[in-house]
Amino acid sequence: MPEGWLSEATTERTGIGRPGRGYGYQWWTYDDGTFAARGIFGQGIFIDPKRKLVIASNANWGGGASDRTANEAREAFYKAVQKAVDEEVGAAVELPK
Repeated sequence: MPEGWLSEATTERTGIGRPGRGYGYQWWTYDDGTFAARGIFGQGIFIDPKRKLVIASNANWGGGASDRTANEAREAFYKAVQKAVDEEVGAAVELPK
């Protein structure tokens, strides 16, 4: 890959009409520097470089990508794992900004 491609690909290239969210080169982006790949039936890869965290998930959503409840649950799961990582690290260690 060309130098800088990953950084460019995982930075918002176009808005998606949701605050704090965007789309890069095949990556869904978040303003906090995290990004995700999403499969049509709920499969996913979530990457949080600051926490050195990767979450890979398999799924088989009957409603596909348009299943709002499942999408919200996946987002909540990512946030819960981030919170658990932060609690594990503890208040003594500050994550890089």
